[in-house]
Amino acid sequence: MKGNVLLSILALSLALLAYAERGAVPLPTSEGAPAISGEPLFDLSPDEISAVSVAERNGCVIVRKEALTSPQAEKLLESLLRARVIRRFAPVSSDLSPYGLTPESRRIVVEKINGGRRQSIDLGAANPSGSAIYARAPEEPAVLLVGGYFLASLNMALQELRAEENRFFVRPCFSNTME
Repeated sequence: MKGNVLLSILALSLALLAYAERGAVPLPTSEGAPAISGEPLFDLSPDEISAVSVAERNGCVIVRKEALTSPQAEKLLESLLRARVIRRFAPVSSDLSPYGLTPESRRIVVEKINGGRRQSIDLGAANPSGSAIYARAPEEPAVLLVGGYFLASLNMALQELRAEENRFFVRPCFSNTME
């Protein structure tokens, strides 16, 4: 009986100590790189797009404006326009290899009509839980976390586009020719 009381007092003391210690150490804030949930990965409407290219290690798929109305290309557009940024953060160092962004596994380039500014996104590895993937716009310092459903829908759309190889331009490419 005496042992149980001592054990209870010790447990209570440890719990109070842990609670007091937690209050002494401030929790990290994300003021430097705010989390933005639901931000579109590509801030475009379908009418603004003149071409989409997806470059990977095993080739490129390029879909021009004329072909964007095909069912296969519409799936690609839908995948790109529905993709959402879960979180935006500043990387710990300039080494982006922990995110799978050096060298990038894929680069998506969306060309705008009338020579407007093109948007490029590099896709990297999956996050540790596998629920999202890392991405980054080459001209921005922030790393983005994009919902993992995006990668699944992109892969399905690309698979269908490759099956229609005669209608879409598919060729080998390397990272220096991705843009």
